[in-house]
Amino acid sequence: LSPPGMPPQTRARQRLLIKGGKVVNDDLSVVADVYVEDGVVQQVGPNLNPEPSTGLVVLDATNKLVIPGGIDTHTHMEFPFMGSRSKDDFYTGTKAAIAGGTTMIIDFAIPQKGCSLTEAFDTWKSWADPKVCCDYSLHVAVTWWSNKQEMETLVQNKGVNSFKMFMAYKDIYMVNDGELYEAFSFCKELGAVAQVHAENGELIAQKMLAMGITGPEGHELCRPEEVEAEATQRAITIANAVNCPLYVVHVMSKSSAKVISNARREGKSCIQGALSPHL
Repeated sequence: LSPPGMPPQTRARQRLLIKGGKVVNDDLSVVADVYVEDGVVQQVGPNLNPEPSTGLVVLDATNKLVIPGGIDTHTHMEFPFMGSRSKDDFYTGTKAAIAGGTTMIIDFAIPQKGCSLTEAFDTWKSWADPKVCCDYSLHVAVTWWSNKQEMETLVQNKGVNSFKMFMAYKDIYMVNDGELYEAFSFCKELGAVAQVHAENGELIAQKMLAMGITGPEGHELCRPEEVEAEATQRAITIANAVNCPLYVVHVMSKSSAKVISNARREGKSCIQGALSPHL
């Protein structure tokens, strides 16, 4: 490879030919060669013969699968939360991702209530840039409704195209129904993806506190399936009122998945995240 800083016109091309593997795409799987130049797939087909020159690396992928790198759309690297912090930082987390075939993550910049969305984005970016081992991007959470300017700035100047709203974590990240309506409306206007963490934060807080349960066991006790299903239905109803497509992240119950499935059959624009316990 040419030394860093060398002008592009004098830098040696990086050329890779993957021979004879089964290429797996979303629509079909087929035995083919893959030719990659400077990190970009240039050709996929049988018996490729790119022009010979120095620097061509050939990999024999016979009897192996050749798959696109995975994209994990929901991660939390070195996330500060309630006096704790995520175990993985942007180095260890993305190093593990690469080892498992994930070549991009989308993490979350999450401001405290009353704090700047753009400053949160810049903070997370400052954590990630020196450490990441793979491509990454950032969603931004709207944890309070201030004004539209920051969301617009993030979309137009920072490359952000998705915003997450929490319906849980009362007094920390949770927004109320009116704020959801405003956020969904502006996501629609901006052409950004609206995401929602669907739980009933009011019910969660009131039920456990009234019972005097403040330990970790309260997390499971206050989250029966119907709580998530109710919040999912409410979020879809609000989003549909402003004709905003909605992504319900980390769906954790059959009841919630059924709500989403029914809404889709009715023609409402909503999708569900992977079934997993997540923040």
